[in-house]
Amino acid sequence: MSDNLLTLRSFSNSTEFEMAKSYLLSMGIDCVGQDELINQIYVANVNGGVKLQVPAEQYEEALKLMIEGGYVKDDDFEQTSEFKWLDKMLSKFRKND
Repeated sequence: MSDNLLTLRSFSNSTEFEMAKSYLLSMGIDCVGQDELINQIYVANVNGGVKLQVPAEQYEEALKLMIEGGYVKDDDFEQTSEFKWLDKMLSKFRKND
C-alpha cells in the first residue's frame, strides 16, 4: 500500500468504519483505519473518530464509490454554520490580492 494516504472520512464508531472499509475493499480499493484502536478502547469519537484512509491515487475512485454506496452524502461537503462563522471572522485577517 502507498505511503501517501489521504483521509476519506471519519467515523464516530468502529462498526460504521468497518462496514465502509469492507465495502471499499470488496470494490478493490486499498484502505486502512487510523485511530481505530483508541476509539475502541476509550470514549467513542475521541481524537476525531476512526479515520478511513486510502492511497492518494485511489482517492477519487474511493470517494465516488462511497457516494454511490451511501457512505458519504452531498451535505457532508457543506460547511457547518460554525465553520461559516469562523471563515467570516478569519476573512478579516486575510490578505486581499
